[in-house]
Amino acid sequence: MEKKFVKIAVGIAICFLCIFLLTGCVKQEAETQVTDSMFTDNDMEIGYDEETATKITLTGDSAESDSDAVTISGSVVTISEEGTYILSGTLNDGMVIVDAGDEDKLRIVLDDASITSQTSAALYVRNADKVFVTTATDSHNSLVSAGEYVAIDDNDIDAAVFAKSDLTLNGAGQLTITSAAGHGVVSKDDLVLTGGDYSITAASQGLSGEDSVRIANGQYSIEAGNDGIHAENDADAEPAFIYVAGGTLSITSTDDGVNSNGDITIKGGAFEIESGDDGIHADDAVVIDDGEITVTNSYEGIEGLSVDINDGVIDITASDDGLNAAGGTDESGFTSGFGSMGGEEFAATEGAYIKITGGETNINASGDGIDSNGDLYVTGGETYVSGPVDSANGTFDYNGEASISGGIFVAAGPTEMAQNFGESSTQGSMLVSINGSAQSTITLTDADGNQLVSWEADKAYSSVVISCPDITEGETYTVAGGSSTVQVTMDSLIYGASGGMGGQGGGMAGGPGMSSPPDGQGGKPQGW
Repeated sequence: MEKKFVKIAVGIAICFLCIFLLTGCVKQEAETQVTDSMFTDNDMEIGYDEETATKITLTGDSAESDSDAVTISGSVVTISEEGTYILSGTLNDGMVIVDAGDEDKLRIVLDDASITSQTSAALYVRNADKVFVTTATDSHNSLVSAGEYVAIDDNDIDAAVFAKSDLTLNGAGQLTITSAAGHGVVSKDDLVLTGGDYSITAASQGLSGEDSVRIANGQYSIEAGNDGIHAENDADAEPAFIYVAGGTLSITSTDDGVNSNGDITIKGGAFEIESGDDGIHADDAVVIDDGEITVTNSYEGIEGLSVDINDGVIDITASDDGLNAAGGTDESGFTSGFGSMGGEEFAATEGAYIKITGGETNINASGDGIDSNGDLYVTGGETYVSGPVDSANGTFDYNGEASISGGIFVAAGPTEMAQNFGESSTQGSMLVSINGSAQSTITLTDADGNQLVSWEADKAYSSVVISCPDITEGETYTVAGGSSTVQVTMDSLIYGASGGMGGQGGGMAGGPGMSSPPDGQGGKPQGW
């Protein structure tokens, strides 16, 4: 009987194990499908059959091929049928044109190929369903538009690689793309990049997709006179979008690092962005689920109608706002500051919010560290803000409501425009007046001397907002910065409430905790 029970128990355990494993597999498969839905198998495929592929040898001023699908006229090579084509050699002043059927898919393999055009695109996809440009393993390739663009048909060719169809770039080789007078790569449909090593220099945009730009992997060095990565669709009702799942991207551009007139979703990858305007700008939503994003220089670091930070490591340096929920066109950041004092300037923008649920975000901003023309929600993660040193901006700023329910949040800046989280918060937050110099450490300790938070501010400050899960109503804490210390008794969850001016710079501090400033602790009285 005992053996029978043992067998039954083992059987039940095995059943539960199978259910658990099956559930996990189903969940994993579902997550993979969601991730891969942006990329087809062919987008990811870099293999090809060299024996059956059509060879095109570039010979300086012309080219050679024995295929009826390849027409060669001087230095212009035209490919007209579906298939795989391997290009090698050098074309000094010419171009490769794909002019195939509406349903045709072609793979162009660059195997130590160099194509330069003085007057047009080096590679021009006039017609096809989809074209894959694959760099052969360990190959070194270049596509160059060296001069001004001269029209050759009704299409406005303005890039070194210009496609009227869907275009995918992948492979395991290197590709240098140069455009002296226009864009680097343009697709009038979807532009997909899934692997390879790219160096792109363009007078205008680096990578541009009219419907979308999607990046799965690869290495990208982009130097652009306009946006580094750009997606915009004015013709269709649906706006364009940018989706990044991985890769290593270094972007220097005169305008925005990454710009979309729709959404931007980042699920991975490593970014280093130096921008003359916004580091990342979306007219609609910016969603960051993972990745490493470093914005070394920008006007505004990350801007969208809404900004969701769910994970990842983000470092932002901005001459204006670090995070900005403003919405609208790319010029919105230049008109939403303190100086805009019209009748509706303090009203919340519909749909505008910033929400931080995870990750680590570090902001060094000369304007508002975090600026939402709507609401601000912090539910997790770690957020550190070194705000402005002038009195016209604050460490964070909102027009609607601001609540905190989790995570670590520290913001240091001036007193004049200081704000705290609102009464809807479920986690304790304190706003205190305390003076500290640049690179001084701000600490929060409890009554037993346990250190709860420690952070080094980038710039001098006279007020600090600090919140963490360990803050309990009714308990006493010490905030220290530089040589100053302040003792705080949390009479309520929000100590040092803000009010008054709202989202255009906050208000003077007042409310709970402000009427009884501590004495002899080296800080300003908390009523400033």
